[in-house]
Amino acid sequence: MQDIIIRQAEISDADAVTELECSCFPESEAADRDAFIRRISTFGECFWVMEKDGRIVSMINGMTTNEHDLCDRMYEDTALYAHNGDWLILFGVATAPVYQRQKLASRLMYHVIEQAKKHSLGIVLTCKEKLLPFYKRFGFVNEGISASEHGGVSWYQMRLTFKDELFCCAKVGGEYSFYRNGRRYLLYGWKQCDGYYLNVSDENGNILWQSSIGSKTENAERFISEYLSDRFDF
Repeated sequence: MQDIIIRQAEISDADAVTELECSCFPESEAADRDAFIRRISTFGECFWVMEKDGRIVSMINGMTTNEHDLCDRMYEDTALYAHNGDWLILFGVATAPVYQRQKLASRLMYHVIEQAKKHSLGIVLTCKEKLLPFYKRFGFVNEGISASEHGGVSWYQMRLTFKDELFCCAKVGGEYSFYRNGRRYLLYGWKQCDGYYLNVSDENGNILWQSSIGSKTENAERFISEYLSDRFDF
């Protein structure tokens, strides 16, 4: 069996992604081939596909913008696109029906989140009510009914703000990756016999920052203060 490949879409993928879109969304909601060609041509860096067994089985596409919310104009008009914009707005998440329930969409979403962290403040998308629990798993917050009327149905706007997720990790423990000056770092905490430690390491595991001044809350407050005031040495 061929390995799973995640890559950015190319114009030659237009037929395959159009077929995938039509298998996952009703006609009133699905983007057509021309829309996909326009998206790939204009902001192809925001269009990811997953290949398995030699075919495209899942995709996530959108665009970066400085707009705070998703609006229906974005589906057809590229004027609101901004390279390295503040927010990555997602238009669609789709997995071929025969490949669903294999966690492929989750794997692709984690990849997209990691890529978006490099340049964006966070990710915004809209979904139907039944999919709210799925996106909450990744840290997306439900902001209520969206102004979008796409396809003539109700949509909920979901937002994942990377800084909020980072600070939440600092407060409750666990691990979270983040980027500064184009470089990736890992924040993680653990309890030892002499107290609680909160660390920041580079990709090679070298500890660059550490706090063990007291409780989780005290360490988190120190991290947040130094992060916001740019007092890190790296």
